[in-house]
Amino acid sequence: MSKSSRYEWRDQQAALHESMKGFLANPSNEQLEAVVAEMRAYADAAQSGSIEIPQRWVAYG
Repeated sequence: MSKSSRYEWRDQQAALHESMKGFLANPSNEQLEAVVAEMRAYADAAQSGSIEIPQRWVAYG
């Protein structure tokens, strides 16, 4: 996996986590539907192979 692919994956993960945090801070049906749609799009892209997911990664936090 290239460095740019890792950065792209990291950015996608960060955006997904921000969406989830937004829902948790302000739960509504619209927020829930948006988060679920984003998660489904991510899962579909992963299954089709259009995004690379690293085999392993290190989280610093």
